[in-house]
Amino acid sequence: MTADQLALDADVLSNCVVIRPGGVLDRSTYARLRDCMLKHAVEVPRALIVDLSDVTIGTTSALSVFTTVSLRISDWPAVPVLVATGPAHAATLRRAPIRRYLTVFADVDEALANVDRPAPRKRALAVLAHHPGGPHDARLFVRRTCAEWGLPDVLTYDDVHVASELVQNTIQHTSSEARLRLELRHDHLTVAVGDDSPAPVVLADPD
Repeated sequence: MTADQLALDADVLSNCVVIRPGGVLDRSTYARLRDCMLKHAVEVPRALIVDLSDVTIGTTSALSVFTTVSLRISDWPAVPVLVATGPAHAATLRRAPIRRYLTVFADVDEALANVDRPAPRKRALAVLAHHPGGPHDARLFVRRTCAEWGLPDVLTYDDVHVASELVQNTIQHTSSEARLRLELRHDHLTVAVGDDSPAPVVLADPD
């Protein structure tokens, strides 16, 4: 098997899809593994577990495939991604940046035993049309997401108002849709709103 080939086997254990790549994971095979993970995520299993026991990691940058897929499916179908390192890659994965976004385990059995353990970072995205109802939609999205993540009402109350104000600002000062992002890491919730306006942000003192 050459470096541009990657064999992919998958089976189901405890309602989780376990993907077992074989061959070389590098820039040339990144897309093949990514597309396989996305295809199985659409089936909405309990989790996706990728077993790296039989993989040669050609370049560590290819490990970003796990972050890419995890973030892409975080809204829907919201399937968690777990990585089983196998003995060959335990040290590499301990140092890899992907640990900030998803959980890494020594083997498939350990991953299955911890499949319901919360991920290190949760992320939810919403694209809100440019219309007067945007702030209302933002508040509903934040309340629903915070409830799904089990966050306390006092935190949810503040985040609802922050999101609403930022989306209102987008509607008032741009003609763009608003992209609302919530990110939870280590009990800290970040609220961010982006738009497509090319105009620089101007900070104005409140009257």
